[in-house]
Amino acid sequence: MTHEYVIALNGRVEPDLSDEGAATAIGWAADAVLAVGPDDVVRAISRGDSTFLDLRGCVVTPLPGDLRDASAVVRRSAPRRSDIDRVLVEAELLDADASLEPGARADFAIWDLRDPAKPRLKAVVRDGHFTEGDEHRGPFSPPAT
Repeated sequence: MTHEYVIALNGRVEPDLSDEGAATAIGWAADAVLAVGPDDVVRAISRGDSTFLDLRGCVVTPLPGDLRDASAVVRRSAPRRSDIDRVLVEAELLDADASLEPGARADFAIWDLRDPAKPRLKAVVRDGHFTEGDEHRGPFSPPAT
């Protein structure tokens, strides 16, 4: 059985463990992360039948233990795009060793931090599926080509 590849581009993955440049994309299939890295590197894993999503600058983090508390902490602290994982770790809502890397479970949160006055949880992926919206696209649209 093959699984649909989902590739989300134009965002930021935290913590950024990529050796190939800024981690702006994540790809997954079934319940596993397949790739994290720059858009072009993650795009290259596509077999031609992938679902591509445009994160529009959102930040992807490992899934916090308590989403309600995590959302409240993010709203109060209004973190910058590069320190949301630190904010969640300091609030003890995310394990300090949590990361999104190939082979990890596809369990993560997507945060919209573009408006510092209104940071918010945009989407949640559990076991490789969006918990709200379309199972394969969640609240996202395809990226512009």
